[in-house]
Amino acid sequence: MADKQIVSSVNNKERVLKVKKPVNITRHLASYGSRVFLIMAMAVLIASSAFAQEDLWEELNDKASQLLQERRYADAIKVCEEAITVATDTFAPNHPCIAISKNLLGTLYWTYGRFSEAEPLFRQALSIYEEGLGSDHPKVATVLQNLADMYLAQDRYVEAEPLYMEALSIYENAFGSDHPSVIASLNSLGGLFQDQAKYAEAVPVFERALSIEEKTLGADHPDIATSLNNLATLNHYLGVNDTAESFYIRALEIYEKSYGKDHPFVATVLVNMVDFYEEIGRKDEAAIFADRIRQIQSRYQ
Repeated sequence: MADKQIVSSVNNKERVLKVKKPVNITRHLASYGSRVFLIMAMAVLIASSAFAQEDLWEELNDKASQLLQERRYADAIKVCEEAITVATDTFAPNHPCIAISKNLLGTLYWTYGRFSEAEPLFRQALSIYEEGLGSDHPKVATVLQNLADMYLAQDRYVEAEPLYMEALSIYENAFGSDHPSVIASLNSLGGLFQDQAKYAEAVPVFERALSIEEKTLGADHPDIATSLNNLATLNHYLGVNDTAESFYIRALEIYEKSYGKDHPFVATVLVNMVDFYEEIGRKDEAAIFADRIRQIQSRYQ
């Protein structure tokens, strides 16, 4: 009888212990679950903060770009410098967003005449893009083009030319020969030759750009007039005056049709035409166009 009581007592204790085990497991799981929840919450907060910083960078970068378009360079520089600070604090050192801001700030600096500060920014952006995207990516060409533009502004022709050529090659391989980026690159290269008085080299480059523009934009687009005006001047420098005159007249007609006869763009062609007619001895025609320039200028004074 005593043995049965002992056995019964032991069994009761086991039952009691068995009842307690689920309670301990539940508490352990509850405690573990709380830690997991806290970790997840912290992760969400960190991610939210990162997204907020990225949104801030994008907002600042867009604002700087807009200010650049408005030619408010000093304001744009301040905003872009802040964007780079945010990007540096938010992204990895070789993140494309850092390259975007550095390229933009480099453009702002050189536009503002701060060439020594602009060049390393362009070089850093170029390195990031080449490492992350490859040396034949269009974003690489964009930086090359900007760097070449800065060299051209400083009359550093020998350094600018290979960059323009490389950018042109990248754009052609990436987009084809008729893409707007190819047109812009050709016009930049032609401008480089023109600035060096290499008119014979500049003409075929501008002619190719004009041919692409006529195919893609149509024969009466205002951009066509700009190219015609440039080509007219170059042909005049080369002594091909019949071609120069026809290009001037066609450029004038396009601008007048697009903007009206009293628009400042019309005046830009008229100025060149006055010089042209005076230099070839047709003074009466030069005087007529000079009078038109005065009339246009009087409307904007």
